[in-house]
Amino acid sequence: MESFESLYNALFKRVYAYVLLRVRNAAEAEDICACAWRKAYEKRDLFDPEKGEFSQWIFAVARNEVNMYWRWSRLKGFFSLTQTDEVLPLKEPGPSQTAEAEELKHRLLLSVQKLSSRERDLAALKFYSGLNNRQIAQVTGLSESNVGTLLYRAVRKMRKDMEDL
Repeated sequence: MESFESLYNALFKRVYAYVLLRVRNAAEAEDICACAWRKAYEKRDLFDPEKGEFSQWIFAVARNEVNMYWRWSRLKGFFSLTQTDEVLPLKEPGPSQTAEAEELKHRLLLSVQKLSSRERDLAALKFYSGLNNRQIAQVTGLSESNVGTLLYRAVRKMRKDMEDL
């Protein structure tokens, strides 16, 4: 197995993007990523390469941390599905491109928020974390065909919803 440092350097941005999509707050995403990577480091001896790749394992750890964050948020009364103020930054386009991109981003976020929690989780693992359906199945405990079906339906819902907006 590669050194933990090289794995961290190779995967950090993908894990952070996944967490940021799930929590929609950069400061919270940084804290959650730090916890996930710390736990992975502390429990690195438990990683079994015969059960899958390290990337699958770290995304499972990050996913558990995000789920714990939301559980605690609900308990504290801070749970909100309308936090859309922080998303991945855009490059500097012109004014008309900025307006179009902001409108598209707003419509996409509204569409994503209409998905179920499970659909949002699967979409984040697929499109922001770069995992394939087999890896997602291992992380979530679903069958590979079920992951494919659920993702297909989620994308179809989002397309229809964005056409309606």
